[in-house]
Amino acid sequence: MRIMIVGAGSLGLLFAAKLAAFCEHMTVIARSKEQADELARKGIELVGAAELVRTTRGGVINFPYYIEEVETANSALHDFDYIFLMVKQPAITQELINKLKSQMSKDTYLISFQNGIGHEVRLGEGLGRERLLFAVTTEGARREGLTAVTHTGHGVTYIGNRGDSNHFVNSTHILFVKMLEKAGFQTMLSKNMDVRIWSKLTINAVINPLTAILRVKNGDLLLSPWTRSLMNSLYQETRMVATAKGIILPDELWDTLLSVCEATSLNHSSMLQDIEHSRRTEIDHINGSLVKMANELNLQIPMHQTVYQLVKALE
Repeated sequence: MRIMIVGAGSLGLLFAAKLAAFCEHMTVIARSKEQADELARKGIELVGAAELVRTTRGGVINFPYYIEEVETANSALHDFDYIFLMVKQPAITQELINKLKSQMSKDTYLISFQNGIGHEVRLGEGLGRERLLFAVTTEGARREGLTAVTHTGHGVTYIGNRGDSNHFVNSTHILFVKMLEKAGFQTMLSKNMDVRIWSKLTINAVINPLTAILRVKNGDLLLSPWTRSLMNSLYQETRMVATAKGIILPDELWDTLLSVCEATSLNHSSMLQDIEHSRRTEIDHINGSLVKMANELNLQIPMHQTVYQLVKALE
């Protein structure tokens, strides 16, 4: 298979490093020219693995800079089987959508790995819903500099479309899942992606803003009855919005949320990292999207409104 990965953050580098050996060709679109040059020179280092994933002199991967060079990322256009979109939501501009479209043929599928909601409308309108898939993954990764990544925890990756799933499963997707499995990623095709996307949204909407506001690691939220109470208030408000939107979240989701917090206890959430590095966060697409939906439904979710405003103030 021929794969393009857009975004060389922690998950982008992790999937590229582990999938490279199973691909005919892979293009990884870096977030900056500096990173692209370093990756082309050094390759990807999967920390703890026996070898680097080499990229020069006949290597399987090339590394263009996605803003300037995406249109020349591959010598023969329109022959990618799958494009992994692994940038944060603020990076999904109309310019990027146009460039992605230029790389897609009628046989190309784009897989969206974004947190939150809202992007699915823009991507569907720009690229076509019939070629758009969504992924929810619990794989853990931490980027170490521009070219190295640590696989911090094994998880499960669910891939599927939204809405009508009658024509989703086909032989190409089955082969694709087998390739992911060979590369070490537990993967499942799902016909229930709306619930999975909302479940991940719930977990992110609870953990991420609180860690960013309090400047603590994920596991620190479990150490105080005060932070547990804040977590539960955010969780209950999210369930209320989901129910109003016709999404029935799993009964065990609260326990799952606590387990995720414990399993990633030493992690700095992406939102905390963004605040620490003076970058825009994804708050508008996580808690902000819940506040917007609640307003449209005439629901009151004061905890989400408060943490949304606090993170925006920190930004």
